[in-house]
Amino acid sequence: MEKSKIKILVVPSDRQGVGHFRSIWAAKRLKKNRREDFDITIDATPNFTNLNYLTSFDIIHFHRQLGPYESSSELFPKLQAAGVLLVMDIDDYWSPPPTHPLYDLIKKEGISEKIEKNLSLVDWVTTTTDIFAKRIEKINSNVFVIPNAVQADSKQWRSGAVPAPEGKTRVAWIGGSSHLYDLYLLKDSMKLLADDDELRKKTQIVMCGFDIRGDVTEYDAHGNPHKRPIKPHETIWIQFERIFTYDYYLLRDDPQYVKWLKKIQKEGYPDMYHEDYVRRWTQKLNSYAEHYDYCDICLAPLVETYDQQVGKGPKTKIVKRPHVFNEVKSELKVIEAGVKKKTLVAQDYAIYKDKIIDGETGILVKHNKKGWYNAIKELVDNPGYREDLANNLHEWVKEEYSIDRINGLRGDFYKQIYQEQKQKEKIVV
Repeated sequence: MEKSKIKILVVPSDRQGVGHFRSIWAAKRLKKNRREDFDITIDATPNFTNLNYLTSFDIIHFHRQLGPYESSSELFPKLQAAGVLLVMDIDDYWSPPPTHPLYDLIKKEGISEKIEKNLSLVDWVTTTTDIFAKRIEKINSNVFVIPNAVQADSKQWRSGAVPAPEGKTRVAWIGGSSHLYDLYLLKDSMKLLADDDELRKKTQIVMCGFDIRGDVTEYDAHGNPHKRPIKPHETIWIQFERIFTYDYYLLRDDPQYVKWLKKIQKEGYPDMYHEDYVRRWTQKLNSYAEHYDYCDICLAPLVETYDQQVGKGPKTKIVKRPHVFNEVKSELKVIEAGVKKKTLVAQDYAIYKDKIIDGETGILVKHNKKGWYNAIKELVDNPGYREDLANNLHEWVKEEYSIDRINGLRGDFYKQIYQEQKQKEKIVV
């Protein structure tokens, strides 16, 4: 008698952003919509020494690691010998460049090599894009693409746009703390915008995600590391803010507002949302999409190369390396802007180049010196064109990245690899 349901254990990396996007939300949706096919358990902290528990599942789908990296070589073969299919999900390149804030930690802990080892040991790998899949195939040829998706029917994605200040078009960047070098690409265009009095009067810059949480690692005289809470003025978001305001030159007519911004406190400022620049603080996972309610145009810069020092002494030279970490990024910004019906201005590179039709579903920036400024000016001066781009993107994303369509791919993938496994077992017997 054929088994009625496939038992799946989903192990998210955390209960924050990536854990929800790549594991929890999708598993909950699949559990609800395909209950006749799957028996799904979500467990972020399973007991990795309890083989009876782990081997009770047909498929274990985990993000990056299943237990300590050091135990993979011993644990994975035991589970596979018991007939468990191991599927590893990964959404970011495992070896970031030296410009990434976590580079030193990742290098010190050898995390890149540990992730590569896991990739080589599992039966299947799931990832976000075809671009990333081609990289992974060099380590494991069994790769299946499950794109990101958002729950468009949830409250934060259904929330409506907040009215813009009269006569202004809001240009926003919505991202995380690791994007300093990407944002440097905007610096020249932000200066041009600040210098253009006519455009400045019609534009509001909105930076979303400002945060002062976190720690700073300091070393004592013996080289021992010590962590302490970050001080507000040390946050990387101040550097971001200086880029968007061109070192506050954009706000030269309002020194009182600049003074308030530099206090780095959350108390309200009268009519802040009528200023030429707005700082929006970080939001919780279940409300961060509301950032999009305060913008009309979304910016998505991505640096394509990074400089690396090679050699020592007089033979030292700077070599440009391809930015693989950015090259394999997912289309999440495309999806988010599309769901919220915003106009996307993105780098003519990687996933944006692959997914956006320039002049139809967004604008692709080819030249960083003036490209972002030119795109902003064109969209601010032509609201009809801006709305057409936003509507076109919305209609495409609504169809292409429906969470039920993407989850259909996930469910079919589970059934396919399970059936293939059972067929292999029959042949062996």
